[in-house]
Amino acid sequence: MIGPAEEEVDSTLILAAEECPPNEFEALHKFSSSDDQIIRKLVAHGPVLIRGGRGSGKSALLIEAHRRMAEANLVVAVYVSLRYLPLLQSDGDEYIGHFCKLLSKKIQDELSARNNHYTFPTVSDQASLQENLVALAQSINKRVVLLFDDAAHIGREKPLEVFFDLFRTISSSLVSCKASIYPGVTKFGTRFDVYNDSTVIEISRSDISRDRQFFVDVLRARYPHLASADRFSDRLSPEQFANIIGRAVVGNMRGFILACNRFDTTVKISIPDVNTCLLALATDYYWPLMDEVAPKLGVYEPLINPAREVMEAIVDHAVRPSHRQRTSAQDRVLVHRQLIAQFSKIFEVLEYLGFVARREASRALKSGGRGAVFALNLCNLLDKMPSQRLTIEAMEEWISGSGEIAEIHVSGQTFQSISLPPLAIEQGLAILLKPIQVLAKSPAYPYGLTPHKISLLVEANFLTVGQLAAATDYDLRQIHSVGKATVRRMRDVVFQAVWM
Repeated sequence: MIGPAEEEVDSTLILAAEECPPNEFEALHKFSSSDDQIIRKLVAHGPVLIRGGRGSGKSALLIEAHRRMAEANLVVAVYVSLRYLPLLQSDGDEYIGHFCKLLSKKIQDELSARNNHYTFPTVSDQASLQENLVALAQSINKRVVLLFDDAAHIGREKPLEVFFDLFRTISSSLVSCKASIYPGVTKFGTRFDVYNDSTVIEISRSDISRDRQFFVDVLRARYPHLASADRFSDRLSPEQFANIIGRAVVGNMRGFILACNRFDTTVKISIPDVNTCLLALATDYYWPLMDEVAPKLGVYEPLINPAREVMEAIVDHAVRPSHRQRTSAQDRVLVHRQLIAQFSKIFEVLEYLGFVARREASRALKSGGRGAVFALNLCNLLDKMPSQRLTIEAMEEWISGSGEIAEIHVSGQTFQSISLPPLAIEQGLAILLKPIQVLAKSPAYPYGLTPHKISLLVEANFLTVGQLAAATDYDLRQIHSVGKATVRRMRDVVFQAVWM
């Protein structure tokens, strides 16, 4: 029999690829033809950076690349999650020491899993790491591919320069480095030239019109009971349902999954049901994301309120009445590059959270100048529309991407009242000092800890998020009635709270 703890873990598995059991990964994850191209680049020679927002599928691509390489057995592939608290709290030589030891352990585990008896030592400095990686590749006569997940953190950017220096140094003809980063990483250091020292790949699934099959395949794999036409009203098909949800969350996989979860008990799904879901996501998921991410932004925490104002201003601009006849609000916006430069970090946060997704890097505005095109989150867009009503005409227009693009000019009034506060000196992440109670189930943490688990942690003197993040599995197992599944549950919530 599956106990309550195991049931809780099951509900979390579908949210993050890195938390999915290996034996279930292939069944739960689907990849499009464009995804396959990215995976081939991750398998091939040369350093690669894949860039995308939270829940965009970066981890899934790295894990799938690792899985395929392991099956082919032509290279030694090592997947390394850098969700490791000492890395987040250190810099310089201290960071290098933690990084080298962590990577050494992951290489040892990978060799052991392959029944390879090569002895890779535990090293603590860059020179020894580089030397032993080359020795490993030469000894087993195979290329080594290192896949670094969660390499970047918006709120702790200083160690990034050290990471990218390591990334560049250990890359060679025998050792290929790959890493996932978030939109807008700029702290690459003086020795790392991002476009000369790596291939950068953007992950974006916001343009549903280019591939109407991807989210349908995901729906069939994860929610086969929702993929049947019998579950939908006459005016709505499973294909339309999957694509409007995928477009609503600007292609974000985590948002897509959370939306589908809301239909588990719906007997017959209609357009009004989808309407209700999208409005609920705007209120219960997207705006609370601002509250969740704020304490882990470090020096950028003061930018959360301006980010909210920017998003509200963009949506207001997109839904305002126009002299042109149209069936729905404008779901894409072209923003002048001067405004993007002025609010650069805010746009990075909005992209990371899934409020917007960059469609085009540069397009001419009718009034002059150039800017970037962003797809808007339909949940927040629908919430601000006067009628708050999803129609079949609007749905088709948004899926096809045939609507007119709104424009925000540099001389316009849209962002005029928004001011940027000064940034403080970096002093670490505020989330680590927050009381453990912030991890309770809430709109910010929909799969958070129950009051019972929080009380167990408090009784064991784990009073802050930082103390829980620093605890070992052994420490947590010493708490009465806390088993392996509960420890994993606590780890998943901490990962969501601390890491980006």
